[in-house]
Amino acid sequence: MPRELTRQSTRQEACGSHLDIEVHSKDTTVRVALSGVLDQDGLTRVIARVAPSLLGCGYRVILDGSGLIHMDYRCTRDLIRWNRNLRHFRHQLYLKNWNDYLKAILCMEDWDRELGLPMVFAAPPCARFGARS
Repeated sequence: MPRELTRQSTRQEACGSHLDIEVHSKDTTVRVALSGVLDQDGLTRVIARVAPSLLGCGYRVILDGSGLIHMDYRCTRDLIRWNRNLRHFRHQLYLKNWNDYLKAILCMEDWDRELGLPMVFAAPPCARFGARS
């Protein structure tokens, strides 16, 4: 479906696809505070901003999503790919302060839970096939 036909929330329309990125490094931890809307272009910018901070092996990269209001599901695969590339250098990617809405978007594409998120939508026992209420 073309982007022009995808309906956006009022908050999303007001914000546009703007993403603010703040990167702070200390020792072997790189904390990235994100606010706004994370899309593929924004993720590319995040990766480019973090790369110079990864000087060796074994860094912790923390993506703080407390300021995110939306995430384009199409960048989930790029996020998974980046996580795999980080692991080649023994880095670890952590998603912190991501709300349930954002986790649900990630879980739709991250079937193998490579990003370390728990299953957000677990069916209650009465919703299983064959169960009667």
